[in-house]
Amino acid sequence: MSANATHATKMRYRAEYVHEPGVIKDVFDGSHYQTLLKTVVPAGESNPFFYFSDERDIALGLSTDGFGPFKKRKQTCWPIILFNYNIPPEFRFRKKYCIHVATVPGPKKPWDWDSFCWPLVQELIQLEMGVKAFDAVSLSLFLLHAYLILAFGDIPAMALIMRMKGQNGISPCRICDIKAISFNSRPHYVPLRRDKVPGAQPRRYDPSDLPIRTHDKLLKQASKVEMASTSAKREERAKKYGIKGVPVLSCISSISFPSSFPFDFMHLIWENLIPNLIEFWTATFKDLDHADKDYVIEKHVWEEVGAATAACGATIPSAFGAPVPDIATKRHLMNAEMYANWTLFIAPIVLRGRFKKPQYYKHFMQLVELLKLCLAFEISEVILNQIDEGFRLWVEKYER
Repeated sequence: MSANATHATKMRYRAEYVHEPGVIKDVFDGSHYQTLLKTVVPAGESNPFFYFSDERDIALGLSTDGFGPFKKRKQTCWPIILFNYNIPPEFRFRKKYCIHVATVPGPKKPWDWDSFCWPLVQELIQLEMGVKAFDAVSLSLFLLHAYLILAFGDIPAMALIMRMKGQNGISPCRICDIKAISFNSRPHYVPLRRDKVPGAQPRRYDPSDLPIRTHDKLLKQASKVEMASTSAKREERAKKYGIKGVPVLSCISSISFPSSFPFDFMHLIWENLIPNLIEFWTATFKDLDHADKDYVIEKHVWEEVGAATAACGATIPSAFGAPVPDIATKRHLMNAEMYANWTLFIAPIVLRGRFKKPQYYKHFMQLVELLKLCLAFEISEVILNQIDEGFRLWVEKYER
């Protein structure tokens, strides 16, 4: 790409991007990237140079997830994809600019993801040190540096990459050290309040002061797991820390654990939170007892919501995306785009007056307003604080 004049010009976007303090418009406004700009690359300690000191240095992101390539089979495979953040946002996620470096063949998820990623890590280390390349803009040879700064996917995929125990562990979160609890032999879950659960410690977490993991602490804990003298001790430490071992991506100096592993908004919100809320409202969430709960929407009322949802397809322009089907009878056809459109544009209308108590509709609308703030193309520090505080209050109200 650097040898192609058109692509090389597009890749000047990163160098020409101007960061405005207190404003987030792109990945280059993130704290991790801004920290890297002031950090010396370890490979250049004898002849110091900083990350991204050359305008041609490239910022990369990595993503992976399992998907079923066949409609009627359960086998999965795991593509590993790199994104070139030097390309402007309006182009960078187009198919021709996505760099597909490998596919883990399946048929199930990889037991040892690091073994498949190791060849890529070797090349990323080479790119940190620099490889000779041709610049089609200046018509000269130069030492090309590329740095991996982010890796993202859904929670199970990130558990593989970071070698975490995952969402069912006692320490399930990759960002903080919050401890999960189990009640009445149910799966582990992580409420802020656990004062009614016998023996749970601590009795309550303050959402504004969670025990955040740090890079050094996480890797130190991972090393303790690796250095365990017996398999029993190893499993005991892994259970305690929520970490199975040292991830191979820790070899990349531009990666920081856990700040380089943000949550995937699509999976977190559209594929998990909204479907789970719907299952709560329709009394189908897991095996919980929903009988006589006032948050449950009666079946015939939910069928009316579904019919009203399907009717909206005739009046919403196709530019908004695929029409949302009857959410009561054809929810299996829903994808992330449909959940997004339903939540942001349709649900505020069709859910009005449907709950037994208005507090649940009000609580849902607070979520909608927060999601709209998250999806803005430009987020100021004021709005970021509003989002932060808004989600804290929303979760606390949810638990009440």
